[in-house]
Amino acid sequence: MTITPPAAGAAPPAVSGDLPLPALDDVQAAAGRLRGVVRRTPLLRSDALSDLAGTDVWLKLETLQRTGSFKVRGAYNFVAALTPAERARGLATASAGNHGAAVAFAARLLGAKATVFVPDDTPETKRRRILRSGAELRLIRGSYDDAHPAAEAFAAETGARFVNAFSDPFVVAGAGTVGVELFDECPSIRTVLAPVGGGGLSGGIGLVARARDRVRMVGVQSEETAAMHASLAAGRLTSAAYGPTICEGLTGDTDERAFRLARQVLDEIVLVSEASVRRAVRWLAAEEGIVAEGSAAVAVAALLEGAAGEIEGPVAAVLSGSNIDPQRLAAILAEG
Repeated sequence: MTITPPAAGAAPPAVSGDLPLPALDDVQAAAGRLRGVVRRTPLLRSDALSDLAGTDVWLKLETLQRTGSFKVRGAYNFVAALTPAERARGLATASAGNHGAAVAFAARLLGAKATVFVPDDTPETKRRRILRSGAELRLIRGSYDDAHPAAEAFAAETGARFVNAFSDPFVVAGAGTVGVELFDECPSIRTVLAPVGGGGLSGGIGLVARARDRVRMVGVQSEETAAMHASLAAGRLTSAAYGPTICEGLTGDTDERAFRLARQVLDEIVLVSEASVRRAVRWLAAEEGIVAEGSAAVAVAALLEGAAGEIEGPVAAVLSGSNIDPQRLAAILAEG
């Protein structure tokens, strides 16, 4: 079922498990809403990765997006669709960092107050981006899965609109505009590699990919952030145990709606080791001059270690964000 884009005076529906999934029409509507607000990020051919893969490999640089990640696409799409009265109630969200910064940024542009709940180990770079936009930041002891219910409870108590980081249809449709740009610039792409956390980015791009012939949509997670991989393997929602990771943006369980969408649009999810992600961060800095956070580097890690198997090109690897603490980046570079 297609979501009807909100008319003037209409707001996105409250997050609920029985909402319909977004569709291609919703992604196209989001592209119009985002025009002039988000950057149309570069699609860079990587000569080194192309030589390694034996086919053209293109890097979609959401590392250069406003707020430092693709998340601004979904956050702005959601907030822009609210009425002034809805925005006046305020916004609440939970985030590993990038989504929170994006909601804070969209709220500032559109005159709303935002309260962002993040785990207490969220990198300082991401905390600063949230605060810079004037949002209230609340640190929650534990993981993203602890911050999420805290934000939902706050929204219920205060009447603020809760902005789901990965499964709200307007957030997913906004993320899908990455795919619109990919195929506009390189219509011949046959394989897309995209990071998967809760599934909003891969789900949105997957909606665009599914409308084209012979495009394989591959999600990538690290071995320590594999909730969606475990759920798809089990055929039902399931949790995954998390270990130490530099892919904090991919941590946390998914939900029923994101899981349903992933089953429709992903051909598979592959896993990469934490060591290979660190290697990919170093490789991107050394070979391409690109600063990528761990969550963004997983797609390149899959190419470097051959985790995606035989791939048909041209290939697009989505680099989802650049918000890595300088100290962490320096430590990773020093390992090389």
